[in-house]
Amino acid sequence: MTPDQAIALISSPRSADRRLASREIATNPKLVERSIIEAAYHRETVPQIRQQFGTALKALGGRRQKFSEPDEGQVRVIYEEALLRATRTVTERILHQLNPLIGDIEQAAAAEIGTFEESKTKIAVGQIQLQAEAIIKLYNASKPASMEEFDLALAIRNCLPQDLEHQRCRVSFAGSEPTMVQGDPALIAVAVTNTLRNAIEASLPVAVDGQEPPIIVNWGMTDRENWVSIIDEGVGFAGNIAGAFEIGSSTKGHSGHGLPAAKAAMLSLSGKIEMIPQDDKGCVVNLSWPVLGLET
Repeated sequence: MTPDQAIALISSPRSADRRLASREIATNPKLVERSIIEAAYHRETVPQIRQQFGTALKALGGRRQKFSEPDEGQVRVIYEEALLRATRTVTERILHQLNPLIGDIEQAAAAEIGTFEESKTKIAVGQIQLQAEAIIKLYNASKPASMEEFDLALAIRNCLPQDLEHQRCRVSFAGSEPTMVQGDPALIAVAVTNTLRNAIEASLPVAVDGQEPPIIVNWGMTDRENWVSIIDEGVGFAGNIAGAFEIGSSTKGHSGHGLPAAKAAMLSLSGKIEMIPQDDKGCVVNLSWPVLGLET
């Protein structure tokens, strides 16, 4: 990026442009004059972008800047961005070490155990592979968003998990078609697929005696945000809501990485996910992310 390009992006009304410039300047603080970075820092309203300009100013040293204490919202954003970076770094390192080991173990076990295909060792290796696949989900969900325009309705319809007995539930799609939005379709796919999977898994236990528990998937947009809601009438959730989004927290007998991956994907979009248990039965899960240029 040239200095002229950076200055043009800094002055852009589009937060996506300013975000791009701030990341480049945080990496290379001497790309533009200090006064330009100072001006950008003081007028910036998006916390993540302002933080990047602040990082550049600290790296330059010299005049001491009076950095104001971040408010509660800014602290949350800084924490979430740090969490995403940590998640991506840690999962990348784990996968780099884990995948070759799994392959070596499986190859050695197959050579040394005559009945490997019917052995408990084969089952254990398969369980480790499932854990690795779950970690890959987290890694992909924590990537930086790549924004583009896409049809949210089509993206959601492609998220129905084919490895679950979803035909035992009555899944209906209630949003308008098409619904063109700005976002990262890959991250939306991660969030919706895992949230929908959670709703199906919660509904299958009550899909008995010919009953088809309903699952409603709705979506839309306002002048400030894009949203997806998934409503089920399954077994519900009686535990700690925050704990449901923690890695490894599952009551369904699997890795427990689904909702954490959905949360990571929404954080990568500067969005949020919330789960609301219903009084009678089932849950509502809401996904939302800001319209491009309106991050707060």
